[in-house]
Amino acid sequence: MSAGAIPRLVATALTPAAGQLGAVEARRMLRHPVYGIAALYLVTFAVAGLFQDGGPPANAWYVLVLLDFLLVYAPATLIVANRVAAATYRRRAREPLDGAPVGGRQRTVGAILGLLRGPVVASLLAGLVVVVLGLFTTATTSDPLTVVYPRAPLVYLQLPALTLGAGLLGIAVARWLPRPGALPLAAAAVLLCFLTVFQFTASATVPTRTWFALWPVWMGGSEGMLPPQPLHQEMWHLAYLVGLGALAGIAALLRTEGPRRTLWTAAVLTAAGTVLASWLQLGR
Repeated sequence: MSAGAIPRLVATALTPAAGQLGAVEARRMLRHPVYGIAALYLVTFAVAGLFQDGGPPANAWYVLVLLDFLLVYAPATLIVANRVAAATYRRRAREPLDGAPVGGRQRTVGAILGLLRGPVVASLLAGLVVVVLGLFTTATTSDPLTVVYPRAPLVYLQLPALTLGAGLLGIAVARWLPRPGALPLAAAAVLLCFLTVFQFTASATVPTRTWFALWPVWMGGSEGMLPPQPLHQEMWHLAYLVGLGALAGIAALLRTEGPRRTLWTAAVLTAAGTVLASWLQLGR
């Protein structure tokens, strides 16, 4: 296969119709009721936190925003992307296709573009908020649970990478398993991964298996926040997260009609890059 095959595939997929559909899908995702419910939970959590002695205010808000993102926004994105992507195949939800009649592959591309233009952009803003809050935090507190170790600004790109991966997984599930109950099973699989892979620790060295988690390696559970890890390891973990998300997106496209040879090539190359990143993130 020629070196320009994958760029040609991307150019073919990014048609004006797909772009139009992506704009509609972005609005539908951001307006989805799941995000509304999540926002109510966040407000309740934030108000409750105001009445607790959580150490320095900046530290408390930093941890609050970060945990809300990891435990609420990212899982909500998994659900939202799945429901919006699945709706394009329902007879009662045809408004995204009225102005842009496209095939199955273009619909999937539209859902991916909507994810990028909606939830992922919002996650970039959340990452910026965490970066700013980190400027006012301190690692010197009387309670280890209130200690905050800010990361380098580039490391916070793991937040949009997590959002992208969660959304692409939701889209892939919608394409491959468009049946009731498939999404809860996918969520349960992610939870099982959380319980199996993620190992809480407060030491300066993160256990090897923790680097294979599907989220940033920052929090130490009941022991508080983990100290900063070497920047090169964090950036390889970012590449690892992006690679996993890309594989989910390719899997969603493979379920649609159309040429698959270039997609399989992209899948092999992405898988190889992800495996390499997963090894290099260990710092070996």
